[in-house]
Amino acid sequence: MSPFRHPTLAAVDWRTVFLSLPRRRFTSAELARALPEPMSPTVRLSVALNLALPTSAILWVFGRDGPWVVPVVTVVYVALLSWLGLRAWANPSARVPRVGYWLMAVACGFVFGWLLKGHQVAREATAAVAVLMISGSFGLWFVIVYRHQYVQMRLAEMDERDRALEMAQRLTAAQLEPHFLFNTLASLQHWVATRDARAAPVLEALTGYLRATLPMFSRPTLTLADEVEVVRRYLQVMQARLGARLAWQLHVAPEVATLELPPGIVLTLVENAVVHGIEPALRGGQVSVSAVRLGDEAVVVVEDDGAGLAPDAADGLGLRNCRERLALTRGEAARLSLRPREAGGCRAELRLPWRAATTHRGAAVRAARADAADAAGAAGVPAHE
Repeated sequence: MSPFRHPTLAAVDWRTVFLSLPRRRFTSAELARALPEPMSPTVRLSVALNLALPTSAILWVFGRDGPWVVPVVTVVYVALLSWLGLRAWANPSARVPRVGYWLMAVACGFVFGWLLKGHQVAREATAAVAVLMISGSFGLWFVIVYRHQYVQMRLAEMDERDRALEMAQRLTAAQLEPHFLFNTLASLQHWVATRDARAAPVLEALTGYLRATLPMFSRPTLTLADEVEVVRRYLQVMQARLGARLAWQLHVAPEVATLELPPGIVLTLVENAVVHGIEPALRGGQVSVSAVRLGDEAVVVVEDDGAGLAPDAADGLGLRNCRERLALTRGEAARLSLRPREAGGCRAELRLPWRAATTHRGAAVRAARADAADAAGAAGVPAHE
């Protein structure tokens, strides 16, 4: 095999090896996605110190008794280098720093030759200025290439995260729908066959639930108000099936109604409360959902007074999926915990870092309207539109 066809050599970016610049140009949307934050104060201070120290040394050693050209060339070069470096850090594919890199490399040669021929400038000063200019050009090249690769890696990482989140949402949708729909349809089929009066309200509630949930998992995030609306539809269906055995109440504070979270998180917690808490209890029970803001966190609580947690209870597929999607979208600051209630039953608590979220108009209004309709649910009476 020819050495130039070796797999390792084939993967080498020869443009970078020969101090050229990457070809890819990033769009403004890609930059906003990969670089949402400006340069940190730590990076700014580090750059300033690394440029100020050699510049000060040259000015101190050669600028006091030497000709004026040495300090002028040094200061102008460092100022131009700083400006180009900041532009490259903000956008490594921008035209200005890329053109500036080549112009500065050419300027280094001209200035070096001019200083070298000038009899009024000592060779030591010429060498110091030349080293500064060459080092600066290498530094600008490194900033452009490093930042370019960083943006590429960030975009690839976020694409992978989006794919993982999409698969998790599909898994959640597949895990939520089948058994709930099959059980409801089986009950509905029996009630229709026996002309039971419960068939009509169950069919009405199920239609509303499907209308609310079908587009739910096609979106990366959902406002808390919209999620609670889906939860309300679900509880209406389950209340129509269980009758007086299930009571429920919902309350979402207006300030958290527009908070964004992965779709299906609260619905999974409510479904667990009904299936594992209320249905196994012969007397039934109540499910309550509340969401408020406490300091820098939004706190969502799902409680039931049903059968409670088993001694050997462990996270099932739904809860593991919820934790993974929370970590992908909100980071490690998002926490989901389950614990027994002192009065019996289970308490699931979701804590999210507070972040103002924009949402479509009417979310807070729907949340307030849902609260008014939910008063009937607390008494065990189906809530209606």
